[in-house]
Amino acid sequence: MSYTRYTWVGNKISEEDMAALYRIKTKSRRPITAMVAEAVSRYVKEVGK
Repeated sequence: MSYTRYTWVGNKISEEDMAALYRIKTKSRRPITAMVAEAVSRYVKEVGK
């Protein structure tokens, strides 16, 4: 899967939220892409009920 096809998704994340994600990333040492993927998965499961 190529991420370049989906780069528009990041354009909708506010500067404040991106800064918060970066702070979490530095503490957890977990990639932002992994955190976003988890958030999307949880959202899909919740909304898809």
